[in-house]
Amino acid sequence: MRMKKLLPFLLLFFLLIAGACNQQTSGGTKDSAQAASSDIHEFKLSTIVQTSHTWVAAAEKFKEELETRTNGRMQVEIYPASQLGPEADVIQLMSVGAVDFGFITNAYLASRVDSLNAWFMPFLFDGIEDAARMRDSEISRKLLDTLEEQQITGLDWLFTGSHSILMKQGVMDSPEAFVGKQIRAPGSVVINDFYQQLGASPLPMPVSEVYTSLQTGVIDGINASVDSIFTEKFHEVADDFTLLNQFAFNAAVVMSTATLEKLSEEDKEIVLEAMRVAIDYGNEVAIKKDYEGLEELRQQIKVHELDDFEAFSDVRDSIYNKYSEKDPLIKELIEEAQKQ
Repeated sequence: MRMKKLLPFLLLFFLLIAGACNQQTSGGTKDSAQAASSDIHEFKLSTIVQTSHTWVAAAEKFKEELETRTNGRMQVEIYPASQLGPEADVIQLMSVGAVDFGFITNAYLASRVDSLNAWFMPFLFDGIEDAARMRDSEISRKLLDTLEEQQITGLDWLFTGSHSILMKQGVMDSPEAFVGKQIRAPGSVVINDFYQQLGASPLPMPVSEVYTSLQTGVIDGINASVDSIFTEKFHEVADDFTLLNQFAFNAAVVMSTATLEKLSEEDKEIVLEAMRVAIDYGNEVAIKKDYEGLEELRQQIKVHELDDFEAFSDVRDSIYNKYSEKDPLIKELIEEAQKQ
Protein backbone atom coordinates (compact mmCIF):
# COMPACT_ATOMS: atom_id res chain seq x y z
CA MET A 1 0.00 0.00 0.00
CA ARG A 2 2.78 2.39 0.96
CA MET A 3 4.57 1.68 -2.35
CA LYS A 4 1.42 2.46 -4.32
CA LYS A 5 1.20 5.83 -2.62
CA LEU A 6 4.82 6.56 -3.49
CA LEU A 7 4.48 5.64 -7.16
CA PRO A 8 2.98 8.98 -8.33
CA PHE A 9 5.76 10.90 -6.58
CA LEU A 10 8.45 8.64 -8.02
CA LEU A 11 6.98 9.05 -11.48
CA LEU A 12 6.92 12.85 -11.10
CA PHE A 13 10.51 12.76 -9.86
CA PHE A 14 11.71 10.78 -12.88
CA LEU A 15 9.79 13.02 -15.25
CA LEU A 16 11.46 16.07 -13.74
CA ILE A 17 14.89 14.44 -14.02
CA ALA A 18 14.23 13.44 -17.62
CA GLY A 19 13.08 16.96 -18.45
CA ALA A 20 16.16 18.49 -16.87
CA CYS A 21 18.42 16.10 -18.77
CA ASN A 22 16.64 16.92 -21.99
CA GLN A 23 17.15 20.66 -21.42
CA GLN A 24 20.84 20.14 -20.78
CA THR A 25 21.38 18.06 -23.90
CA SER A 26 19.35 20.36 -26.13
CA GLY A 27 21.44 23.33 -24.95
CA GLY A 28 19.06 25.98 -26.21
CA THR A 29 15.71 25.74 -24.49
CA LYS A 30 13.84 28.71 -23.18
CA ASP A 31 14.22 27.52 -19.58
CA SER A 32 17.99 27.10 -19.87
CA ALA A 33 18.27 30.57 -21.42
CA GLN A 34 16.26 32.00 -18.53
CA ALA A 35 18.50 30.20 -16.05
CA ALA A 36 21.59 31.58 -17.72
CA SER A 37 20.13 35.06 -17.79
CA SER A 38 19.46 34.89 -14.04
CA ASP A 39 23.18 34.89 -13.26
CA ILE A 40 24.40 37.83 -11.21
CA HIS A 41 27.30 39.79 -12.72
CA GLU A 42 29.45 42.44 -11.08
CA PHE A 43 31.52 44.14 -13.77
CA LYS A 44 34.56 46.39 -13.49
CA LEU A 45 35.04 49.31 -15.91
CA SER A 46 38.32 51.24 -16.14
CA THR A 47 39.26 54.59 -17.67
CA ILE A 48 42.23 56.91 -17.21
CA VAL A 49 40.27 60.18 -17.04
CA GLN A 50 39.11 62.10 -13.98
CA THR A 51 35.56 61.90 -12.66
CA SER A 52 34.58 65.23 -14.26
CA HIS A 53 35.41 63.99 -17.77
CA THR A 54 32.66 63.13 -20.28
CA TRP A 55 33.95 59.56 -20.56
CA VAL A 56 33.06 59.00 -16.92
CA ALA A 57 29.60 60.40 -17.65
CA ALA A 58 29.27 57.73 -20.35
CA ALA A 59 30.45 55.05 -17.91
CA GLU A 60 27.85 56.17 -15.36
CA LYS A 61 25.16 56.04 -18.05
CA PHE A 62 26.19 52.47 -18.90
CA LYS A 63 26.00 51.53 -15.23
CA GLU A 64 22.53 53.08 -14.95
CA GLU A 65 21.24 51.44 -18.14
CA LEU A 66 22.59 48.00 -17.31
CA GLU A 67 21.37 47.96 -13.73
CA THR A 68 17.93 49.27 -14.76
CA ARG A 69 17.51 46.77 -17.60
CA THR A 70 18.39 43.83 -15.31
CA ASN A 71 16.79 45.04 -12.06
CA GLY A 72 20.22 45.15 -10.49
CA ARG A 73 21.27 41.66 -11.59
CA MET A 74 24.11 43.22 -13.55
CA GLN A 75 26.11 45.86 -11.73
CA VAL A 76 29.07 48.01 -12.75
CA GLU A 77 31.87 49.38 -10.59
CA ILE A 78 33.60 52.32 -12.30
CA TYR A 79 37.33 52.94 -11.76
CA PRO A 80 38.32 56.37 -13.16
CA ALA A 81 41.68 58.20 -12.97
CA SER A 82 43.77 55.06 -13.65
CA GLN A 83 42.76 53.51 -10.32
CA LEU A 84 43.42 50.05 -11.76
CA GLY A 85 46.78 51.10 -13.16
CA PRO A 86 48.05 52.36 -16.51
CA GLU A 87 46.31 51.27 -19.67
CA ALA A 88 48.93 48.61 -20.42
CA ASP A 89 48.08 46.91 -17.11
CA VAL A 90 44.35 47.25 -17.71
CA ILE A 91 44.62 45.53 -21.09
CA GLN A 92 46.51 42.69 -19.42
CA LEU A 93 43.82 42.39 -16.75
CA MET A 94 41.10 42.44 -19.41
CA SER A 95 42.81 39.66 -21.37
CA VAL A 96 42.17 37.27 -18.47
CA GLY A 97 38.77 38.67 -17.48
CA ALA A 98 39.91 40.41 -14.28
CA VAL A 99 38.61 43.72 -15.69
CA ASP A 100 35.51 43.57 -17.86
CA PHE A 101 35.22 46.90 -19.69
CA GLY A 102 37.57 49.70 -20.60
CA PHE A 103 37.47 53.07 -22.27
CA ILE A 104 41.02 52.80 -23.58
CA THR A 105 42.57 55.76 -25.38
CA ASN A 106 43.23 55.24 -29.03
CA ALA A 107 46.60 56.93 -28.41
CA TYR A 108 47.66 53.96 -26.29
CA LEU A 109 46.03 51.26 -28.43
CA ALA A 110 47.70 52.64 -31.55
CA SER A 111 51.03 51.79 -29.95
CA ARG A 112 49.94 48.13 -30.07
CA VAL A 113 47.91 48.12 -33.31
CA ASP A 114 49.35 50.29 -36.10
CA SER A 115 46.08 50.54 -38.02
CA LEU A 116 44.49 52.56 -35.21
CA ASN A 117 46.75 55.47 -36.11
CA ALA A 118 44.12 56.10 -38.79
CA TRP A 119 42.21 58.26 -36.31
CA PHE A 120 45.23 60.54 -35.90
CA MET A 121 45.53 61.68 -39.47
CA PRO A 122 45.89 65.48 -39.02
CA PHE A 123 43.07 67.83 -40.04
CA LEU A 124 40.92 64.89 -41.14
CA PHE A 125 37.85 66.09 -39.20
CA ASP A 126 36.40 69.55 -38.62
CA GLY A 127 35.67 68.71 -35.00
CA ILE A 128 34.25 66.17 -32.57
CA GLU A 129 30.82 65.99 -34.24
CA ASP A 130 32.40 65.30 -37.61
CA ALA A 131 34.60 62.54 -36.18
CA ALA A 132 31.76 60.94 -34.21
CA ARG A 133 29.72 60.51 -37.41
CA MET A 134 32.27 57.89 -38.47
CA ARG A 135 31.29 55.55 -35.62
CA ASP A 136 28.89 53.47 -37.69
CA SER A 137 31.02 53.26 -40.82
CA GLU A 138 32.37 49.97 -42.08
CA ILE A 139 35.96 51.14 -41.62
CA SER A 140 35.28 51.99 -37.95
CA ARG A 141 34.10 48.42 -37.44
CA LYS A 142 37.18 47.05 -39.17
CA LEU A 143 39.40 49.07 -36.86
CA LEU A 144 37.59 47.70 -33.80
CA ASP A 145 38.07 44.18 -35.14
CA THR A 146 41.86 44.65 -35.09
CA LEU A 147 41.68 44.48 -31.28
CA GLU A 148 40.76 40.79 -31.26
CA GLU A 149 44.40 39.72 -31.05
CA GLN A 150 44.65 41.63 -27.75
CA GLN A 151 41.97 39.33 -26.22
CA ILE A 152 39.55 42.25 -26.07
CA THR A 153 36.42 42.89 -28.09
CA GLY A 154 35.90 46.31 -29.63
CA LEU A 155 32.35 47.59 -29.10
CA ASP A 156 32.30 51.25 -30.09
CA TRP A 157 34.15 54.59 -30.22
CA LEU A 158 33.83 57.30 -27.60
CA PHE A 159 35.07 60.78 -28.46
CA THR A 160 36.21 63.84 -26.62
CA GLY A 161 36.88 67.26 -28.07
CA SER A 162 39.34 67.39 -30.94
CA HIS A 163 42.85 68.30 -29.89
CA SER A 164 44.23 71.74 -30.57
CA ILE A 165 47.25 73.59 -29.17
CA LEU A 166 47.38 75.16 -25.71
CA MET A 167 50.50 77.26 -25.21
CA LYS A 168 51.95 78.96 -22.19
CA GLN A 169 52.30 81.85 -24.63
CA GLY A 170 51.97 82.22 -28.39
CA VAL A 171 49.60 81.84 -31.33
CA MET A 172 50.25 78.67 -33.36
CA ASP A 173 48.87 79.75 -36.72
CA SER A 174 51.68 78.55 -39.01
CA PRO A 175 54.29 75.78 -39.21
CA GLU A 176 56.97 78.36 -38.42
CA ALA A 177 55.37 79.02 -35.03
CA PHE A 178 56.14 75.43 -33.99
CA VAL A 179 59.86 75.48 -34.75
CA GLY A 180 61.89 74.76 -31.62
CA LYS A 181 58.86 74.37 -29.33
CA GLN A 182 58.54 71.61 -26.73
CA ILE A 183 55.03 70.13 -27.05
CA ARG A 184 53.62 67.52 -24.71
CA ALA A 185 51.87 64.92 -26.89
CA PRO A 186 50.22 61.54 -26.18
CA GLY A 187 53.02 59.50 -27.75
CA SER A 188 51.31 58.28 -30.92
CA VAL A 189 53.81 57.73 -33.71
CA VAL A 190 51.66 59.83 -36.07
CA ILE A 191 51.26 62.71 -33.62
CA ASN A 192 55.00 62.68 -32.93
CA ASP A 193 55.72 62.62 -36.65
CA PHE A 194 53.39 65.58 -37.22
CA TYR A 195 55.13 67.79 -34.67
CA GLN A 196 58.58 66.75 -35.80
CA GLN A 197 57.74 67.68 -39.38
CA LEU A 198 56.68 71.08 -38.07
CA GLY A 199 60.04 71.47 -36.35
CA ALA A 200 58.76 71.00 -32.80
CA SER A 201 59.85 68.43 -30.21
CA PRO A 202 56.99 66.18 -29.04
CA LEU A 203 57.50 65.05 -25.46
CA PRO A 204 55.75 62.10 -23.80
CA MET A 205 54.80 63.00 -20.25
CA PRO A 206 52.29 61.71 -17.67
CA VAL A 207 49.24 63.96 -17.41
CA SER A 208 50.01 64.42 -13.71
CA GLU A 209 53.24 66.28 -14.61
CA VAL A 210 51.86 68.59 -17.28
CA TYR A 211 50.46 71.35 -15.04
CA THR A 212 53.79 71.98 -13.30
CA SER A 213 55.75 71.58 -16.54
CA LEU A 214 53.62 74.27 -18.23
CA GLN A 215 53.85 76.49 -15.19
CA THR A 216 57.66 76.29 -15.00
CA GLY A 217 58.34 76.35 -18.73
CA VAL A 218 59.67 72.79 -19.01
CA ILE A 219 57.26 72.51 -21.94
CA ASP A 220 55.95 75.31 -24.15
CA GLY A 221 52.57 73.80 -24.85
CA ILE A 222 50.34 70.78 -24.96
CA ASN A 223 48.23 68.91 -27.47
CA ALA A 224 44.85 69.23 -25.69
CA SER A 225 41.06 69.30 -25.92
CA VAL A 226 38.86 71.87 -24.20
CA ASP A 227 37.58 69.14 -21.86
CA SER A 228 41.07 68.08 -20.80
CA ILE A 229 42.10 71.70 -20.25
CA PHE A 230 39.31 72.22 -17.73
CA THR A 231 39.58 68.74 -16.21
CA GLU A 232 43.27 69.26 -15.44
CA LYS A 233 43.02 73.06 -14.90
CA PHE A 234 45.70 73.77 -17.52
CA HIS A 235 44.10 77.14 -18.30
CA GLU A 236 45.46 78.37 -14.97
CA VAL A 237 49.04 78.19 -16.27
CA ALA A 238 48.63 78.93 -20.00
CA ASP A 239 47.57 82.03 -21.95
CA ASP A 240 46.85 80.98 -25.56
CA PHE A 241 44.70 78.29 -27.17
CA THR A 242 44.87 77.99 -30.95
CA LEU A 243 41.95 76.11 -32.51
CA LEU A 244 43.70 73.90 -35.03
CA ASN A 245 41.47 70.85 -34.42
CA GLN A 246 44.39 68.91 -35.82
CA PHE A 247 43.60 65.56 -34.23
CA ALA A 248 40.47 63.64 -33.36
CA PHE A 249 40.84 62.11 -29.92
CA ASN A 250 38.87 59.05 -28.92
CA ALA A 251 38.74 55.95 -26.82
CA ALA A 252 37.95 52.47 -27.97
CA VAL A 253 35.10 51.05 -25.92
CA VAL A 254 36.28 47.52 -25.26
CA MET A 255 35.15 44.44 -23.38
CA SER A 256 37.14 41.50 -22.13
CA THR A 257 36.60 38.67 -24.59
CA ALA A 258 36.85 36.24 -21.68
CA THR A 259 33.97 38.04 -19.95
CA LEU A 260 31.89 38.25 -23.12
CA GLU A 261 32.18 34.53 -23.80
CA LYS A 262 30.82 33.68 -20.35
CA LEU A 263 27.55 35.51 -20.95
CA SER A 264 24.39 33.97 -22.31
CA GLU A 265 23.19 35.25 -25.66
CA GLU A 266 20.41 37.13 -23.92
CA ASP A 267 22.83 38.81 -21.54
CA LYS A 268 25.21 39.70 -24.36
CA GLU A 269 22.35 41.50 -26.08
CA ILE A 270 21.47 43.39 -22.90
CA VAL A 271 25.09 44.49 -22.41
CA LEU A 272 25.53 45.62 -26.01
CA GLU A 273 22.25 47.55 -26.03
CA ALA A 274 23.07 49.27 -22.73
CA MET A 275 26.54 50.19 -23.96
CA ARG A 276 25.20 51.56 -27.23
CA VAL A 277 22.82 53.86 -25.36
CA ALA A 278 25.65 54.95 -23.07
CA ILE A 279 28.05 55.78 -25.89
CA ASP A 280 25.35 57.66 -27.81
CA TYR A 281 24.82 59.67 -24.64
CA GLY A 282 28.54 60.12 -23.98
CA ASN A 283 29.25 61.46 -27.44
CA GLU A 284 26.28 63.84 -27.26
CA VAL A 285 27.52 65.14 -23.91
CA ALA A 286 31.04 65.51 -25.29
CA ILE A 287 29.82 67.56 -28.29
CA LYS A 288 27.75 69.83 -26.05
CA LYS A 289 30.47 70.17 -23.45
CA ASP A 290 33.08 70.98 -26.10
CA TYR A 291 30.97 73.85 -27.41
CA GLU A 292 30.03 75.19 -23.98
CA GLY A 293 33.55 74.69 -22.65
CA LEU A 294 35.04 76.65 -25.52
CA GLU A 295 32.75 79.58 -24.78
CA GLU A 296 33.78 79.45 -21.13
CA LEU A 297 37.46 79.16 -22.05
CA ARG A 298 37.18 82.37 -24.07
CA GLN A 299 36.43 84.13 -20.79
CA GLN A 300 39.55 82.73 -19.17
CA ILE A 301 42.34 82.87 -21.77
CA LYS A 302 42.90 84.00 -25.37
CA VAL A 303 41.35 81.68 -27.96
CA HIS A 304 42.61 82.01 -31.54
CA GLU A 305 40.73 80.74 -34.60
CA LEU A 306 42.24 80.19 -38.04
CA ASP A 307 40.42 81.11 -41.24
CA ASP A 308 42.89 79.27 -43.47
CA PHE A 309 44.71 76.01 -42.75
CA GLU A 310 46.48 75.88 -46.09
CA ALA A 311 49.80 76.69 -44.45
CA PHE A 312 49.71 73.20 -42.90
CA SER A 313 48.76 71.37 -46.13
CA ASP A 314 52.27 70.18 -46.98
CA VAL A 315 52.73 68.49 -43.62
CA ARG A 316 49.17 67.09 -43.73
CA ASP A 317 49.62 65.59 -47.19
CA SER A 318 53.01 64.19 -46.26
CA ILE A 319 51.48 62.35 -43.28
CA TYR A 320 48.54 61.05 -45.33
CA ASN A 321 50.76 59.67 -48.08
CA LYS A 322 53.27 58.13 -45.70
CA TYR A 323 50.78 56.21 -43.57
CA SER A 324 48.37 55.32 -46.37
CA GLU A 325 51.20 53.44 -48.04
CA LYS A 326 51.92 51.57 -44.82
CA ASP A 327 48.39 50.43 -43.98
CA PRO A 328 45.28 49.96 -46.15
CA LEU A 329 42.93 50.58 -43.21
CA ILE A 330 44.47 54.00 -42.67
CA LYS A 331 44.00 54.78 -46.34
CA GLU A 332 40.38 53.61 -46.15
CA LEU A 333 39.54 55.84 -43.18
CA ILE A 334 41.08 58.88 -44.87
CA GLU A 335 39.09 58.26 -48.03
CA GLU A 336 35.84 57.64 -46.13
CA ALA A 337 36.26 60.75 -43.97
CA GLN A 338 36.97 62.92 -47.01
CA LYS A 339 33.61 61.88 -48.51
CA GLN A 340 31.69 63.43 -45.61
